Amino acid sequence: MQADVWPSRIAEAEAALGAGDAVRVATLMSSAATDPTAPVAALRLSARALRALGRHREACAPLSRLVALQPTSAAAEHNLAAAEGDDGAAEASHDAARRALAKGGDAPETWLVLARALMALSRLDEAEQAFCESLIRRPQFADALRDLAQLIWMRDGDAAAALLVIDTALAAGAVEPLIALRGRVAQDIVGDRAAYDGLRPFLTRPHGAELAMAAYGAAFGFDAARALAHAEHAVRAAPTDPGARTALFGAQIASGRAAEALAGLEPFLGVYPHDQYALALRQTAWRMLGDPRALTQADYQRLVGVFDLATPEGLERADWLAKAAGELRGLHPFRAQPFGQSILSGIQAARDPRAAAGPAVDALFAALNAPIGAYVAAMTGRDDAMSVRASGGFEITGAWSVRLTAGGRHTDHIHPKGWVSSALYVETPEPSPDQLRAGWLRFGACRLGGGLELPPEYWIEPRPGRVALFPSWMWHGTEPFTGGGERLTVAFDVQPR
Repeated sequence: MQADVWPSRIAEAEAALGAGDAVRVATLMSSAATDPTAPVAALRLSARALRALGRHREACAPLSRLVALQPTSAAAEHNLAAAEGDDGAAEASHDAARRALAKGGDAPETWLVLARALMALSRLDEAEQAFCESLIRRPQFADALRDLAQLIWMRDGDAAAALLVIDTALAAGAVEPLIALRGRVAQDIVGDRAAYDGLRPFLTRPHGAELAMAAYGAAFGFDAARALAHAEHAVRAAPTDPGARTALFGAQIASGRAAEALAGLEPFLGVYPHDQYALALRQTAWRMLGDPRALTQADYQRLVGVFDLATPEGLERADWLAKAAGELRGLHPFRAQPFGQSILSGIQAARDPRAAAGPAVDALFAALNAPIGAYVAAMTGRDDAMSVRASGGFEITGAWSVRLTAGGRHTDHIHPKGWVSSALYVETPEPSPDQLRAGWLRFGACRLGGGLELPPEYWIEPRPGRVALFPSWMWHGTEPFTGGGERLTVAFDVQPR
């Protein structure tokens, strides 16, 4: 592109960014990373738009160009480190963060990026120290407090030690973001009621949407009416916040007011058609109201795809899967589950297995291309909320591995950042004559507000080398198992491209 074309493109992209159209900005700046005439402003716009769209791998190209053009800039290295980290490239993120610090960067955000990279690399003592360095520079840095508390919890399963990190910061000043953070963390590691009790002293004071949402989250586990009151407070405090609105809809459904929730969900989905939680709530409301649009067995059979991966040429299937299991176990240094996940009595890998596992896991992901392609192709001609987004292309936007042993399970949940979600089985537990569906993947069950419990409607039997694909808005979880063996899986989310 001629250099004199860039000013007008940049002006157009800035206007599109101001209007919230990151897709348009990315399109306008698509050649910035490869065009030697592209100015710094074009590279920054390109990276910003791609990051906003979750396309972190692509964003690394313009960010790398910015590092080359600004060789003394700690900020340029920090931005590259953050994007590499969000893409799961822990080594590259670590190296860029170290370069940022060497170039004079000392921001708490840079120490946080470094700490996260070290944690992903299972260098846990160094990660803890880097989190502490971030907090030395900003003692009430909520993101660093959360991640340090999570590291302590996952390493040792010590709820008191994890909460002490946040309580120490709160002692220096009980600001609302930290109070809300404490409630969310407590909900994950000591339970809904205990978390809510910890929030009670602060709820009698004037407070905003963030604290109201934390109280809603805790109350939603045991008291629908109380959760509804907090959701209503959050909406009054932040009427345009999508999260507060969906919290209100969920609380209304849990309180037996599904028709009222549905009346709000329809216009909400007109504005946010890809909000996966709103789509899940609409399905739940339809089911409760006996609406003919609720999922049927035929819908589950159509929307849930089950594929047995093809064995790579030259490999023996059992040996391939056994090697993949060994590689995945090497990514599991923790003793407890991360915050905000569906796992109960299980652990999640420290990093994306695509970045670190090994050749057998690489072969798993290579073998996934065919089933994902077939699943996406089958959407052609359908007009449901997922299929209308299918354009033929797709990309895996995040992957993780989970290990469950006897007593472990996934609670029923959805994937708010996905489009197509998955469960890929590498090892499965031993069959149990007393539990015919032990460890099976189930769909349709959900629990809202501590009282509303809908039973599962559809199941998939796990087998090593099998992958299930389904809409990210679809409620799914696992049946518990108590027998021997292990449920070792890889899960991932897919987005259209």
